[in-house]
Amino acid sequence: MAGVDWNSVKLEQIGLVASPSGENGAMCILQDGMETRVTTETLVLIENRNGNKILAVCRSGLGSNDSLKTNVYNPGVAYAKTGKGPSTAKEFFGYHLVVIGDVTDGTIKPNRLIIAPASKVYRFDESFNPMELMGGTGLTLGYYATGTPAWKIPVLKEYITHHIGVFGVTGSGKSYLTRYQLIPLLRQSGFDVLIFDWKGSDYAPYYSDVINMGDILLDEESTLSFLLERVNHFGGGNTGQKLAEYLEEVIAEGKWRGKTADEALEIITNELYRIITEDNPGKSPGQPSYWANIYMRKAQRYMNMLDEEDIKPLLGTLTAEEIVAKLREKHLVTIDLSYGSKEQKLSIFLSIVGYLKRLMEEKNRLNIALVVDEAPQYCPWNPKGIEEDATRAIMSIAALGRSYGLSITLISQGIAGEIGINAAVRRNLNTLFIGKIHPLDVPEADKFFATTLVDSSSLLRLPEGHFYMIGKMNPSPVPLLLTFEIPEEEKTVGRR
Repeated sequence: MAGVDWNSVKLEQIGLVASPSGENGAMCILQDGMETRVTTETLVLIENRNGNKILAVCRSGLGSNDSLKTNVYNPGVAYAKTGKGPSTAKEFFGYHLVVIGDVTDGTIKPNRLIIAPASKVYRFDESFNPMELMGGTGLTLGYYATGTPAWKIPVLKEYITHHIGVFGVTGSGKSYLTRYQLIPLLRQSGFDVLIFDWKGSDYAPYYSDVINMGDILLDEESTLSFLLERVNHFGGGNTGQKLAEYLEEVIAEGKWRGKTADEALEIITNELYRIITEDNPGKSPGQPSYWANIYMRKAQRYMNMLDEEDIKPLLGTLTAEEIVAKLREKHLVTIDLSYGSKEQKLSIFLSIVGYLKRLMEEKNRLNIALVVDEAPQYCPWNPKGIEEDATRAIMSIAALGRSYGLSITLISQGIAGEIGINAAVRRNLNTLFIGKIHPLDVPEADKFFATTLVDSSSLLRLPEGHFYMIGKMNPSPVPLLLTFEIPEEEKTVGRR
């Protein structure tokens, strides 16, 4: 909105800038009566007496009455003890103003001028959309929470491949935000969207093109990783490592593919025993060596841990290449991971992202967006076993994705620690949407909002469907509170 005619913009004065003030913030003393009409997160315009116009947001409200200060005894306190109200002559209300930028010429620029005390502060009439001051990017997400639905928040498309995190406790509206805002945004931006639905209930029921996990063919690496997890890596150590190498050879030979679950298990087991015997011949023909006996006993003990149900997830026929081909045709595909163990789910994930990684390593631009629900299941704060493989895979494709058109959206109830995602993965997420948080996440949230006066106690009380947008996709240098419409019929269902 270059060249705004500010004289034609309808504004309402709400107060004056107090002293002291700076270039990035100030205190606003509200006019009488405005304390009932101006709320936290209200966007305001400061008519700086030093010569420019500044867009800011109201945060960290304050009410003060000298007659009721409790650090010294005064008549006001005496009145309060009797239940009577003291004089309001020394009472005022105000907000800290967090500067978004200089908007004198109709676009946001860094403010370089000190905000003069006694500068007038205005709020916008609903007829004016202050979001337009942030630039016409062509893409929007929800609308500003204290404005009207017309105040749609613009986003910067070029940073979508710098990856996205959505955080909030159960009931915060993460799934709603993803389904009704982020996924349409990704599609509008030209990305084909592949959703990994861990529980099979937050996304699969809402989209027509769904692939069940049992239909997917695992690549050799993912198959090996899954089986090793199920047999506890043969107990570890040098013998466990050697048996893992033998099992890798069995998987690579592929004689078990195309069989039923019981046939495949029998073939895998017998082939493993065969390779052990052939690789460890005894001194006499037909007699196993000392090491062959050790390997065989250990292999038998751990292979007995497997049954047909463990093998069924390995018998799918749909390859990662075919899944991507279907994604190219349909543009939005959901993988229902509700059936099977955690190891099975992560093996499927590894198989698909492994293929995407190979495509990027071959210099292919993907224009694919991955939406990963229940992200701590893939990359927890302290990954173990196959979780380590998934964590490394996410970090690897995140680094490549910025150059080759792959966007990752991770959805999690927690930000950090035991309820959150791995710190190394989190550092790859350059745009965050933070809704109502868990108390354990207060220290982490304080790091994000330390300089912008969003109090962590407010984050503990955010309503459903309200999220602060932070980071590169946000055209504002300070977090913006967004919301969006949730269909009434979905509110009654109770899905989050």
